[in-house]
Order: sequence, then structure tokens, then C-alpha cells
Amino acid sequence: MSARIDMSLANDVQEVGRVIDTLEEFGAENGVPVAQSLRFGLVLDELITNIISYGLEGRSDGIITLSIEHRDGALHAELADNGPPFDPLATDTKPPVGDIETRDVGGLGLTLVKSFMDRLDYRRVDGLNRLTMEMKVKAA
Repeated sequence: MSARIDMSLANDVQEVGRVIDTLEEFGAENGVPVAQSLRFGLVLDELITNIISYGLEGRSDGIITLSIEHRDGALHAELADNGPPFDPLATDTKPPVGDIETRDVGGLGLTLVKSFMDRLDYRRVDGLNRLTMEMKVKAA
């Protein structure tokens, strides 16, 4: 059995809330434990916010699409955007060192993304960044 949602997002950080609300409803309807829906939501929040804030900043022609599917005991997603090429998997993601007041900004978000997902794959196809993700759904 498979359940799926497809979304087109505006180039606006307010869209993150819509994604999270949709994901929570989707997870509840498909038996995804709340803790896993929350982790998946944190990952999507980080990725979408970065796309809007950095990849598509100031652009009126920004395209962002998101597909989420629950199948074969896992949540699968593809996030696509027409920002400049950016492979988040090629980025060095060492956890930040030091206390919050003195450490460099950045690095925590992609570390979180990589640690929460069971599988990640990036490719650039037809002018779009495409990041596919998988998180195995564990019984509550």
C-alpha cells in the first residue's frame, strides 16, 4: 500500500508551516509515529528554509516542489528546486564545536539532515536540484 502527497511551494518561508501541517496530517493518516513525523518535518524545515533563504533569495521565478510517499515501511520524499546547483551531500558536515556563543554559525542543519535520514541522494536534472530522502518508519 502506498500513500502520496505532491506540493508546489511558493518562494516564501511561510510555506514551511504549510509543509509541516500537511506532513503531520499525512503521518497521522498513514500510521507514522509522531516522533518520526517530527524528525522528518525538521529535515524538511531545514532544507526548504535554506532553499528559500539562499538558493532562491530575491528571485520571483523560484520553483520548489515536494513529493512525499509512505511505502515499503518508509517515508520517501523528493525535494526539487531551480536554484543554482547545490549538492548538500558534498558539504562537509562536522557538528559544530564549542559553546553557542563562540562557535561559527552554520553546519548544524545539514548534520541533522544527514543523521535523521536513512538514505539521501542528490542529482541535478533539467536545471533542477533534486534531493531524494528515505526514513524507515519504526513501529511506535
